[in-house]
Amino acid sequence: MIKKMIPTYFYKSIYDIDYEGLYNDGIRLILTDLDNTLISYKETMPNEKLFELKKKIEDMGFEFLLVSNSRKTRVDNFAKAFDIPYVKFSTKPLKRGIKKAIKKVAKGNYTKDQVVIIGDQIMTDIFGAGRCKIKSILVGAIDKSTDIGPTRFNRKLERFFLKRIKKKYPDEYNLKLKEYGENDN
Repeated sequence: MIKKMIPTYFYKSIYDIDYEGLYNDGIRLILTDLDNTLISYKETMPNEKLFELKKKIEDMGFEFLLVSNSRKTRVDNFAKAFDIPYVKFSTKPLKRGIKKAIKKVAKGNYTKDQVVIIGDQIMTDIFGAGRCKIKSILVGAIDKSTDIGPTRFNRKLERFFLKRIKKKYPDEYNLKLKEYGENDN
């Protein structure tokens, strides 16, 4: 179980990701979390920098899709403003919402090797990707001070698992999680 909490990659933010490298590795579908991955909890709409990133990603040939655990109307409003297909109340780390995004919402037919999930939480985004056997990118949260109750709880739980990963898989921890763990508030 703990191995499924280790991301394939870590980047400080969505803007630091090597999208060209992902494309060269065969990734074609990018599933992304919303809260504290694309925008903070205090924001509601995409900004110009995010629109530029989306255009760059889509121009490269990726399909870009939002997968959020939230069921709030902010997901609907953001997705419509951002012109992006989405699955809300995805129940990550459960497989249901991730599978729905890949099989029913995505326009193309993708194998697991062609899909990556981007998110700021190990307990939901990364563990969900691990359970679905797809690649994952952990990014630093935009603003942890805006986290809501369940997310704050997940981050405390995540610290426990980070210690276990560090002990059991020290090489992978140092390569993929050390910087993330050191920036934990």
